[in-house]
Amino acid sequence: MYAKLAARGRQATIPPVLRLWTMPWATLATAGRFAIRWLSLHTGLPALIIGAILVVVGYRILKKTARFAVEVALVAALLVAATSAGWIQW
Repeated sequence: MYAKLAARGRQATIPPVLRLWTMPWATLATAGRFAIRWLSLHTGLPALIIGAILVVVGYRILKKTARFAVEVALVAALLVAATSAGWIQW
């Protein structure tokens, strides 16, 4: 496709997939900014306070998720150790 454009004398453009502003993380950041602005407009609280609340809530959720992941990994390691020791047979 780009060779055909070059043959016609047109300049080939960067494919949309490779553009920096179309990356998924950029879309997520834009959606986050939009959500904070929307919450700020509809609650009357400053965007900075809403952002701080979301950071605290996100940190707590991350902490609980990490704790759960450690517990699951510990149980899996114990099951593997018990299986290799011959205490459990599948």
